[in-house]
Amino acid sequence: MVVEEAMLGKREKGEGRIGFLIALVIAGLAIFLGMKIIPVRIDAYEFRDFLREEARYAAVRYDDATVANRIMARAKEMGIPLNPKNLTLTRTTGEMIITAKYEQPIDLKVTTYVYKFDAKEKAPLF
Repeated sequence: MVVEEAMLGKREKGEGRIGFLIALVIAGLAIFLGMKIIPVRIDAYEFRDFLREEARYAAVRYDDATVANRIMARAKEMGIPLNPKNLTLTRTTGEMIITAKYEQPIDLKVTTYVYKFDAKEKAPLF
């Protein structure tokens, strides 16, 4: 029995530390990636919501240039790299269609991930 306890003690000395270090590295990577990617995704969600609101209230704003200027100002305020040529506003007799596309690079220290945003929002004109 003493021999079994001595053998168990020798086998378990470093095994728990290695597993803990691996779990710690994985948790650290998950936190790092979350801190880099989640804010970009949240900004994209908020910007898409803003586009939806602008399309919805386009009937009140008769000038498409005003709508485009509001969208570009909001993109600049949020730090979104939206190029004016990648913003399209189409007003038909029955609806307003806003299309916006941009790419935002995210530096992950080892590589660069490019988040691609492509939104198309439609709303009826009353």
